[in-house]
Formats: sequence, structure tokens, C-alpha cells
Amino acid sequence: MAAALRLAAKGCWAAGPRPAVLQGPLVTQWTRAVFTSPSAAALKSQSAEDYWAKNKRLRRPVSPHLTIYKPQITSMLSITHRGTGLALSALVSGLGIGMVVLPGSYPHYLAMIQAMQFGGGIIMGAKFLIALPFMFHLCNGVRHLVWDLGYGFTLRALYKSGYLVVAVSVVLAAIAAAM
Repeated sequence: MAAALRLAAKGCWAAGPRPAVLQGPLVTQWTRAVFTSPSAAALKSQSAEDYWAKNKRLRRPVSPHLTIYKPQITSMLSITHRGTGLALSALVSGLGIGMVVLPGSYPHYLAMIQAMQFGGGIIMGAKFLIALPFMFHLCNGVRHLVWDLGYGFTLRALYKSGYLVVAVSVVLAAIAAAM
């Protein structure tokens, strides 16, 4: 496509008249902009200090990224979904690699944990903390699948489904920890 536009701009179109896509004021403006832009050598001669000095002189702000936005449940759940996905991937990979590399077997390490005789509350809390990322990622993944079907995009539905995901994931994690 780029080669066709270059040929059209130079007037070297091989077979007859130009197609309709390549005619009109937008193509003319584009070809003028492309073929009259500064050369690569001229662009390389500008240093990074000139760029930053100009932005400072003009008082242009540096892009603030997430620091200027008020946290909302939709953005927080999106970030958390990505974080839990990465954490779960690292956890499962680490556990698998650890079981292959370590000298003992899985039941051996389970027996070691049982021998430490932690209280029921500590074990229940640890199981809950392990189950919560799994359940959240599962529930939020189902929410994304519903979105892929085209449902739930009103602001009210987004907030309802967000709070529902948090509540259901906490309940499912508590159920899984109690098992």
C-alpha cells in the first residue's frame, strides 16, 4: 500500500488512471506532507536536549500516566486482573519447576508443613490468601467473557458486575479455604 501511494504521488502509476482511493485533497495533503518532511539527517542533528529544553520553555507537562486519574472500580479491577494473571502464572510455573528440581516429593513437603503444627486459623487464612487470586481471576474472566458477548457495557452494569465479581470471589475463596 505504501509503495502504491509513493508511486501515485510521483505520478508513476503503471496501469492507467489512479484508483479512486488515491485521488482527492487528503491524498494530496498526505503526499505533500510525506515528500516535503525534513530529511533523516536533519532529524538526527537535533539532540534530545533540544527536545526537552523546548518542552521546558513551553511549559509542556510530562505525561502523568495514571497519577492524575481518580481510581475507579473498573480500572482497579482491570489492573488487579492483570496482576493476578501474572502472579498465578508465576506461582504455577514456580511450583511446577520447584517440584521437578527439589529433591523431595510433594507429599514430603506437605508432611513438613503438617509437622510445623500451625493453628487452624493460620492455615485457613493461608488457604484463603492462596484461593483468592484464583477465584478473583476466574470471576473477572467470566465477566470479560460476558463483555465479549456484548453485554454489560452501561456504566451501571459495569459497576454492578465489578462489585459482584469482588463479592463472589471472596465467597468462593472462603468456601475453597474451608475445604
